[in-house]
Amino acid sequence: MNKKGVKWLYQELPELVGKGILSQEASRKIKEYYGEVKSASSTAVALIICGTIGALLIGLGIILLLAHNWEHLSRLTRGILSFAPLVIGQALALWVLLKRPGSGAFKEGSAAFLCLMVGASIALVSQTYNIPGDTGTFVLTWMLLIAPLVYLMEASLPAAVYLVGITVWGGSNFEYPLKAVLFWPLAAVVIPHFIWSLRREIYALRSAILSLVMFVCFSIAAVFSLGRSWANSWIIIFPSLYAVLYLVGQLKIGGFTTNWQRPLRLLGSLGLFIIAFQFTFLYVWEFDAGNYALSGRSVLDVRSLPDNIITLAIIVIAMLLFYDNVKRRNVIVSLFGALPLLAIFAYLAGSGRGQEYLPRLIFNIYLFVLSVSQIMGGIRKTSLPALNTGMLMLALLIITRFFDSDIGFVLKGLVFIIIGIGFLSVNVAFVRRGGGAR
Repeated sequence: MNKKGVKWLYQELPELVGKGILSQEASRKIKEYYGEVKSASSTAVALIICGTIGALLIGLGIILLLAHNWEHLSRLTRGILSFAPLVIGQALALWVLLKRPGSGAFKEGSAAFLCLMVGASIALVSQTYNIPGDTGTFVLTWMLLIAPLVYLMEASLPAAVYLVGITVWGGSNFEYPLKAVLFWPLAAVVIPHFIWSLRREIYALRSAILSLVMFVCFSIAAVFSLGRSWANSWIIIFPSLYAVLYLVGQLKIGGFTTNWQRPLRLLGSLGLFIIAFQFTFLYVWEFDAGNYALSGRSVLDVRSLPDNIITLAIIVIAMLLFYDNVKRRNVIVSLFGALPLLAIFAYLAGSGRGQEYLPRLIFNIYLFVLSVSQIMGGIRKTSLPALNTGMLMLALLIITRFFDSDIGFVLKGLVFIIIGIGFLSVNVAFVRRGGGAR
């Protein structure tokens, strides 16, 4: 049972004992079994946020002070001061490791400060001694130097900064696909830390932030690094990528159950729904699959091999995770996970002229089935949020198709009213039946 559930149980124990449902001895044994529920989680989160912001402000202040007086200093002084921020940051990080090894706030704050100081020192040394290099080289060097902080300090902020940095570097190499595709092995460096952070419930906030950063960076990286040698590759790549993120988020890591504790499940399902909803429009499928290549290379070109290997790996992982959930008979999860398979079929079936309507029909049916399954799952589990999510998905599909049609405004207005009444009626009936808000 997670911390929230244990807290609820402890609040109910006095009433259960008072009504004679449980004895005092049974109540005591329950508390001994689950142990003390620490209430310092919100305090720890606040400390981490304040410590990180404070460290960032101090670091930026130091950089601005150096920049203001930089031209008035001698070359030797500038050389010494170039390394001073780095030394200060390392000394602070070492002090935290020795004196505050159990403080997440101190670790995150000192790691954030050292991240800034590393970048500042690299920039100052390069400017002082006129070391040649472009922005991409600077960013990559900076990110590689701060990567060890993720594990030395057990801090998630450097991991987030690292992901953003290598995304910037990869994007700057859009014209060089062989470099851009290196984003993926570089990103894999922080995956072990991400898994570790998911196992620590006290750090649910930083896990959520890191998940959000990872989701955004992976989405951007897929644009500039994958499927560069075949047209409209995003139709297969994005469903596969989001399916992997969603299905990984479904894994039972550390017994987490809520969307907050499993952010990839929420983000992945949202991404899959948006993609599937986009597939219900005709314009997506009005293309000729062989009419261009983004990088001027064919799929069979040896230079496309790294891109194709990573793309294929993502698709295969999505298929394996989907198959695993089918075996477990997880209906809703399997329906979300089936999107890459449908996307591949629709891409092949709708790639020719005059065949654009078949994929559109497939995904309209798919979203209808997914919405109804979500509604039925919410009713079966007595979960009002799940029920409303399914109804919202179904309503969005119906309303969109009505706008696509030539039906008059009066009938469209009546449909809106009927859907609204349906929402209210189902919610009222569900609450009266004792449906929970899980």
